[in-house]
Amino acid sequence: MLSKGKVASPRERYWLIAVVAAAVIMYLPTFRYLWGKWIEDSQYSLGFLVPFVCGYFVWKKWPEARSLERSPSAWGLLVIVLGLLLHLAGMLLDVSGPSSLSILIVVIGFCLYLHGKALLKLMAFPIAFMIFMIPIPGGLIDRVGLPMQLLASSATAKILGLFISDVSRAGIQINVAGYQFVVAPACSGLSSLVALVGVTAVFAYLTRLSPPLKWALFAFSLPVALAANIVRITSIGLLGYFWDWDKAMTIYHEFASPLLFLIAIVLLFAINGGLEWLSARRTTR
Repeated sequence: MLSKGKVASPRERYWLIAVVAAAVIMYLPTFRYLWGKWIEDSQYSLGFLVPFVCGYFVWKKWPEARSLERSPSAWGLLVIVLGLLLHLAGMLLDVSGPSSLSILIVVIGFCLYLHGKALLKLMAFPIAFMIFMIPIPGGLIDRVGLPMQLLASSATAKILGLFISDVSRAGIQINVAGYQFVVAPACSGLSSLVALVGVTAVFAYLTRLSPPLKWALFAFSLPVALAANIVRITSIGLLGYFWDWDKAMTIYHEFASPLLFLIAIVLLFAINGGLEWLSARRTTR
Protein backbone atom coordinates (compact mmCIF):
# COMPACT_ATOMS: atom_id res chain seq x y z
CA MET A 1 0.00 0.00 0.00
CA LEU A 2 1.23 3.51 -0.81
CA SER A 3 1.86 5.97 1.99
CA LYS A 4 -0.78 8.49 3.03
CA GLY A 5 -0.31 12.26 3.03
CA LYS A 6 -0.49 15.14 0.58
CA VAL A 7 2.94 14.67 -1.05
CA ALA A 8 4.27 11.49 -2.67
CA SER A 9 7.80 10.41 -1.83
CA PRO A 10 10.52 10.58 -4.54
CA ARG A 11 10.54 6.77 -4.71
CA GLU A 12 6.79 6.71 -5.34
CA ARG A 13 7.14 9.35 -8.05
CA TYR A 14 9.80 7.32 -9.90
CA TRP A 15 7.64 4.23 -9.56
CA LEU A 16 4.64 6.12 -10.95
CA ILE A 17 6.63 7.42 -13.94
CA ALA A 18 7.84 3.90 -14.72
CA VAL A 19 4.33 2.43 -14.48
CA VAL A 20 2.78 5.14 -16.68
CA ALA A 21 5.54 4.68 -19.28
CA ALA A 22 4.96 0.90 -19.29
CA ALA A 23 1.19 1.41 -19.65
CA VAL A 24 1.65 3.77 -22.60
CA ILE A 25 3.91 1.26 -24.37
CA MET A 26 1.46 -1.58 -23.67
CA TYR A 27 -1.44 0.42 -25.10
CA LEU A 28 0.35 1.61 -28.26
CA PRO A 29 -1.63 -0.80 -30.53
CA THR A 30 -4.87 0.46 -28.98
CA PHE A 31 -3.84 4.09 -29.49
CA ARG A 32 -3.08 3.34 -33.15
CA TYR A 33 -6.51 1.73 -33.52
CA LEU A 34 -8.25 4.74 -31.98
CA TRP A 35 -6.30 7.16 -34.17
CA GLY A 36 -7.27 5.21 -37.29
CA LYS A 37 -10.94 5.19 -36.28
CA TRP A 38 -10.95 8.92 -35.62
CA ILE A 39 -9.47 9.56 -39.08
CA GLU A 40 -11.48 7.16 -41.22
CA ASP A 41 -14.91 7.62 -39.65
CA SER A 42 -16.41 11.09 -39.19
CA GLN A 43 -18.70 9.61 -36.55
CA TYR A 44 -15.70 9.53 -34.18
CA SER A 45 -14.09 12.83 -35.19
CA LEU A 46 -14.83 14.13 -31.69
CA GLY A 47 -12.19 11.68 -30.46
CA PHE A 48 -9.40 14.03 -31.54
CA LEU A 49 -10.62 16.66 -29.08
CA VAL A 50 -11.22 14.35 -26.11
CA PRO A 51 -7.59 14.20 -24.85
CA PHE A 52 -7.35 18.02 -25.01
CA VAL A 53 -10.70 18.53 -23.24
CA CYS A 54 -9.78 16.01 -20.53
CA GLY A 55 -6.31 17.53 -20.18
CA TYR A 56 -7.77 21.02 -19.81
CA PHE A 57 -10.13 20.03 -16.99
CA VAL A 58 -7.40 18.04 -15.24
CA TRP A 59 -5.17 21.13 -15.44
CA LYS A 60 -7.98 23.29 -14.01
CA LYS A 61 -8.48 20.85 -11.14
CA TRP A 62 -4.79 20.22 -10.51
CA PRO A 63 -4.26 22.84 -7.75
CA GLU A 64 -7.23 21.40 -5.89
CA ALA A 65 -5.98 17.86 -6.50
CA ARG A 66 -2.58 18.68 -4.97
CA SER A 67 -4.26 19.87 -1.79
CA LEU A 68 -6.16 16.61 -1.30
CA GLU A 69 -5.15 14.26 1.47
CA ARG A 70 -3.85 11.06 -0.08
CA SER A 71 -5.67 7.93 1.02
CA PRO A 72 -4.69 5.15 -1.42
CA SER A 73 -7.16 2.29 -1.77
CA ALA A 74 -6.20 -1.32 -2.39
CA TRP A 75 -9.43 -1.66 -4.39
CA GLY A 76 -7.78 0.49 -7.03
CA LEU A 77 -5.22 -2.25 -7.64
CA LEU A 78 -8.04 -4.72 -8.25
CA VAL A 79 -9.63 -2.31 -10.74
CA ILE A 80 -6.29 -1.93 -12.54
CA VAL A 81 -5.90 -5.71 -12.79
CA LEU A 82 -9.44 -6.07 -14.17
CA GLY A 83 -8.73 -3.36 -16.74
CA LEU A 84 -5.47 -5.01 -17.81
CA LEU A 85 -7.18 -8.40 -18.10
CA LEU A 86 -9.82 -6.80 -20.33
CA HIS A 87 -7.05 -5.27 -22.45
CA LEU A 88 -5.28 -8.64 -22.69
CA ALA A 89 -8.51 -10.38 -23.68
CA GLY A 90 -9.06 -7.86 -26.43
CA MET A 91 -5.53 -8.35 -27.75
CA LEU A 92 -5.79 -12.16 -27.71
CA LEU A 93 -9.20 -12.14 -29.39
CA ASP A 94 -8.09 -9.40 -31.81
CA VAL A 95 -11.06 -7.25 -30.73
CA SER A 96 -10.22 -3.58 -30.15
CA GLY A 97 -13.37 -2.60 -28.25
CA PRO A 98 -12.48 -4.19 -24.88
CA SER A 99 -8.96 -2.78 -25.02
CA SER A 100 -10.28 0.74 -25.67
CA LEU A 101 -12.71 0.49 -22.76
CA SER A 102 -9.98 -0.86 -20.49
CA ILE A 103 -8.12 2.47 -20.75
CA LEU A 104 -10.95 4.14 -18.86
CA ILE A 105 -11.01 1.34 -16.26
CA VAL A 106 -7.24 1.48 -15.71
CA VAL A 107 -7.34 5.26 -15.24
CA ILE A 108 -10.05 4.86 -12.60
CA GLY A 109 -7.95 2.19 -10.89
CA PHE A 110 -4.87 4.38 -10.85
CA CYS A 111 -6.80 7.26 -9.26
CA LEU A 112 -8.06 4.97 -6.51
CA TYR A 113 -4.78 3.18 -5.89
CA LEU A 114 -2.47 6.17 -6.04
CA HIS A 115 -4.60 8.77 -4.30
CA GLY A 116 -8.03 7.55 -3.23
CA LYS A 117 -11.73 8.23 -3.71
CA ALA A 118 -11.35 11.99 -3.27
CA LEU A 119 -9.22 12.29 -6.43
CA LEU A 120 -11.59 10.06 -8.37
CA LYS A 121 -14.53 12.25 -7.34
CA LEU A 122 -12.65 15.43 -8.22
CA MET A 123 -11.65 14.14 -11.66
CA ALA A 124 -14.97 12.42 -12.35
CA PHE A 125 -15.89 14.62 -15.33
CA PRO A 126 -12.63 14.43 -17.34
CA ILE A 127 -12.46 10.69 -16.69
CA ALA A 128 -16.09 10.15 -17.72
CA PHE A 129 -15.58 12.32 -20.83
CA MET A 130 -12.99 9.81 -22.06
CA ILE A 131 -15.91 7.60 -23.12
CA PHE A 132 -16.33 9.87 -26.18
CA MET A 133 -12.96 8.78 -27.58
CA ILE A 134 -14.01 5.11 -27.61
CA PRO A 135 -15.69 3.91 -30.85
CA ILE A 136 -19.17 2.49 -30.51
CA PRO A 137 -19.21 -1.31 -31.06
CA GLY A 138 -20.46 -2.29 -34.51
CA GLY A 139 -23.33 -4.39 -33.14
CA LEU A 140 -24.61 -1.47 -31.09
CA ILE A 141 -24.37 0.84 -34.11
CA ASP A 142 -26.58 -1.56 -36.09
CA ARG A 143 -29.10 -1.75 -33.26
CA VAL A 144 -29.27 2.02 -32.81
CA GLY A 145 -28.53 3.23 -36.34
CA LEU A 146 -31.37 1.45 -38.16
CA PRO A 147 -34.13 2.69 -35.81
CA MET A 148 -32.71 6.20 -36.17
CA GLN A 149 -32.77 5.84 -39.97
CA LEU A 150 -36.39 4.70 -39.83
CA LEU A 151 -37.33 7.54 -37.46
CA ALA A 152 -35.61 10.14 -39.65
CA SER A 153 -37.16 8.82 -42.88
CA SER A 154 -40.65 8.57 -41.37
CA ALA A 155 -40.59 12.06 -39.88
CA THR A 156 -39.06 13.53 -43.04
CA ALA A 157 -41.73 11.97 -45.27
CA LYS A 158 -44.51 13.33 -43.06
CA ILE A 159 -43.07 16.86 -43.04
CA LEU A 160 -42.43 16.81 -46.80
CA GLY A 161 -46.02 15.69 -47.26
CA LEU A 162 -47.19 18.98 -45.76
CA PHE A 163 -45.59 20.87 -48.68
CA ILE A 164 -45.55 18.31 -51.50
CA SER A 165 -48.52 16.15 -52.48
CA ASP A 166 -46.57 13.32 -54.14
CA VAL A 167 -44.51 11.88 -51.27
CA SER A 168 -44.23 8.22 -50.27
CA ARG A 169 -41.92 6.16 -48.09
CA ALA A 170 -40.80 2.54 -48.07
CA GLY A 171 -38.53 1.79 -45.12
CA ILE A 172 -35.59 4.18 -45.34
CA GLN A 173 -36.36 5.12 -48.96
CA ILE A 174 -38.31 8.30 -49.70
CA ASN A 175 -39.95 9.06 -53.04
CA VAL A 176 -40.59 12.73 -53.79
CA ALA A 177 -42.48 13.26 -57.06
CA GLY A 178 -40.59 10.45 -58.78
CA TYR A 179 -37.18 11.22 -57.28
CA GLN A 180 -35.99 8.57 -54.82
CA PHE A 181 -33.38 9.03 -52.13
CA VAL A 182 -32.31 6.87 -49.23
CA VAL A 183 -31.65 7.88 -45.64
CA ALA A 184 -28.31 6.08 -45.48
CA PRO A 185 -26.57 5.04 -42.23
CA ALA A 186 -24.40 8.14 -42.49
CA CYS A 187 -27.59 10.22 -42.52
CA SER A 188 -29.17 8.48 -39.54
CA GLY A 189 -27.99 11.30 -37.29
CA LEU A 190 -25.83 9.05 -35.10
CA SER A 191 -22.63 10.96 -35.83
CA SER A 192 -24.21 14.33 -35.06
CA LEU A 193 -25.82 12.79 -31.99
CA VAL A 194 -22.47 11.62 -30.59
CA ALA A 195 -20.82 14.97 -31.32
CA LEU A 196 -23.69 17.02 -29.90
CA VAL A 197 -23.92 14.90 -26.74
CA GLY A 198 -20.18 15.38 -26.20
CA VAL A 199 -20.35 19.14 -26.70
CA THR A 200 -23.43 19.37 -24.47
CA ALA A 201 -21.66 17.41 -21.73
CA VAL A 202 -18.90 20.04 -21.60
CA PHE A 203 -21.39 22.89 -21.86
CA ALA A 204 -23.61 21.51 -19.09
CA TYR A 205 -20.60 20.93 -16.85
CA LEU A 206 -19.50 24.56 -17.23
CA THR A 207 -22.90 26.13 -16.63
CA ARG A 208 -23.99 27.61 -13.32
CA LEU A 209 -27.02 25.34 -13.17
CA SER A 210 -27.70 23.01 -10.28
CA PRO A 211 -26.74 19.34 -10.85
CA PRO A 212 -30.33 18.21 -11.64
CA LEU A 213 -30.70 20.99 -14.24
CA LYS A 214 -27.27 20.15 -15.67
CA TRP A 215 -28.52 16.62 -16.26
CA ALA A 216 -31.72 18.01 -17.75
CA LEU A 217 -29.72 20.13 -20.21
CA PHE A 218 -27.58 17.12 -21.05
CA ALA A 219 -30.72 15.04 -21.71
CA PHE A 220 -32.01 17.68 -24.14
CA SER A 221 -29.07 16.94 -26.46
CA LEU A 222 -30.76 13.73 -27.65
CA PRO A 223 -34.06 15.20 -28.95
CA VAL A 224 -32.25 18.29 -30.26
CA ALA A 225 -29.82 16.15 -32.28
CA LEU A 226 -32.64 13.98 -33.66
CA ALA A 227 -34.74 17.03 -34.57
CA ALA A 228 -31.77 18.77 -36.22
CA ASN A 229 -31.09 15.72 -38.38
CA ILE A 230 -34.73 15.48 -39.46
CA VAL A 231 -34.73 19.18 -40.37
CA ARG A 232 -31.50 18.64 -42.37
CA ILE A 233 -32.94 15.77 -44.42
CA THR A 234 -36.24 17.57 -44.90
CA SER A 235 -34.50 20.72 -46.13
CA ILE A 236 -32.57 18.64 -48.66
CA GLY A 237 -35.84 17.18 -49.94
CA LEU A 238 -37.53 20.58 -50.18
CA LEU A 239 -34.53 22.16 -51.90
CA GLY A 240 -34.30 19.31 -54.38
CA TYR A 241 -38.01 19.42 -55.26
CA PHE A 242 -38.38 23.19 -55.56
CA TRP A 243 -34.93 23.92 -57.03
CA ASP A 244 -32.45 21.24 -58.17
CA TRP A 245 -31.89 17.69 -56.95
CA ASP A 246 -28.26 17.53 -58.07
CA LYS A 247 -27.32 20.67 -56.16
CA ALA A 248 -29.36 19.61 -53.13
CA MET A 249 -27.71 16.18 -52.94
CA THR A 250 -24.17 17.45 -53.52
CA ILE A 251 -23.41 21.06 -52.59
CA TYR A 252 -26.13 21.64 -50.00
CA HIS A 253 -25.78 18.13 -48.56
CA GLU A 254 -22.17 18.90 -47.60
CA PHE A 255 -23.00 22.24 -45.94
CA ALA A 256 -26.24 21.20 -44.26
CA SER A 257 -24.62 19.12 -41.49
CA PRO A 258 -22.37 21.83 -39.98
CA LEU A 259 -25.13 24.42 -40.41
CA LEU A 260 -27.72 22.33 -38.57
CA PHE A 261 -25.14 21.40 -35.91
CA LEU A 262 -24.59 25.12 -35.31
CA ILE A 263 -28.34 25.67 -35.05
CA ALA A 264 -28.54 22.79 -32.55
CA ILE A 265 -25.84 24.43 -30.43
CA VAL A 266 -27.73 27.74 -30.49
CA LEU A 267 -30.90 25.90 -29.47
CA LEU A 268 -29.07 24.31 -26.52
CA PHE A 269 -27.89 27.77 -25.47
CA ALA A 270 -31.51 28.89 -25.54
CA ILE A 271 -32.57 25.88 -23.46
CA ASN A 272 -29.79 26.66 -20.99
CA GLY A 273 -31.06 30.24 -20.76
CA GLY A 274 -34.54 28.95 -20.03
CA LEU A 275 -33.26 26.60 -17.34
CA GLU A 276 -31.23 29.43 -15.76
CA TRP A 277 -34.35 31.63 -15.75
CA LEU A 278 -36.35 28.80 -14.17
CA SER A 279 -33.64 28.27 -11.56
CA ALA A 280 -33.47 31.98 -10.73
CA ARG A 281 -37.25 32.20 -10.45
CA ARG A 282 -37.31 29.28 -8.00
CA THR A 283 -34.56 30.93 -5.97
CA THR A 284 -36.37 34.27 -5.68
CA ARG A 285 -39.60 32.67 -4.49
